[in-house]
Amino acid sequence: MSTNRNKNRRQLPPLNALRAFEAVARFLSFTKAADELLVTQSAVSRQVKNLEDILGVPLILRKAQLELTEEGKRLLPVLTDSFDRMDAIIGSFRRQSKKPPLSLAVPPTFARRILLPRLPEFQRANPDLEIRIETPPVNPDFRNSGHDLAILFGEIEADGLIADVLMRERSSPLCAPDLAKKAAWPDVKTMIAKAPLLHIRQGNDSWHDWRMLARQVGFAGVPVERGIVVETADQAVQAAISSGGVTEVDPRLCAEEVANGQLVAPFDISIMTGRTYTLVCRPDEIDLARIAAFRAWALSALVEPALPDAAADAKPA
Repeated sequence: MSTNRNKNRRQLPPLNALRAFEAVARFLSFTKAADELLVTQSAVSRQVKNLEDILGVPLILRKAQLELTEEGKRLLPVLTDSFDRMDAIIGSFRRQSKKPPLSLAVPPTFARRILLPRLPEFQRANPDLEIRIETPPVNPDFRNSGHDLAILFGEIEADGLIADVLMRERSSPLCAPDLAKKAAWPDVKTMIAKAPLLHIRQGNDSWHDWRMLARQVGFAGVPVERGIVVETADQAVQAAISSGGVTEVDPRLCAEEVANGQLVAPFDISIMTGRTYTLVCRPDEIDLARIAAFRAWALSALVEPALPDAAADAKPA
């Protein structure tokens, strides 16, 4: 039984070599074949030469204008017809099958204020793709999660992952204009010492960001352990708009509120926190169509420009 099976086994050359010859023979051009197959011209030439060596006959006459030999003319229509039929069958499978959804994990504020307003552009380019967005309060364990991609926030360790930084956080004090006008803090130190502060919890440290600002402007000893602690930047922005205190947040997360005057910067200072919004995916999944499409779009649409360098120096006023 084994012997009969071996006798009936097809003796076909490598598929890549057949595809290379078929493309070259259709175009009578190594360059155009390479463009279609998304490989180099030299790779196509090697594959055709390998096929000729396997078959023991020349298939293409390499002149100023390529010509097919008699053997090449006989082989071309068979290959073209076979590849066309394969493409039609496989295409029907793809049309019948439901595309898997794109699953994303995104920080809540980034999702609401950066991703969702821009996402319709991606949807228009991918109308048949279902998109599922989760907004966990902390970074998920992405390596063991079921998400296709995640946007992680913080000081990210991404060993073994494909990681693309979308935005480096630069935070500034912001508050409602009525609060700034009423308080009339004479300098940054007074603001830090006297203003009602809004804190965004970072891990187990409720006061982290205001301590960082005080340290970087030279007032490390000023107490900041007071005020309201919230879970997200979005909550802090809403509280600040209501004159609930001064928040420290990246202005790009509340660009609309700053532009329309709902929030103002009482002092022209900002600090780089060292935290980033980083898009991650797994190396073995990067070529999956839905993941590759979102990553390419995100790197074009979600990468935020840095604020002007002039605002980067945190100095006491």
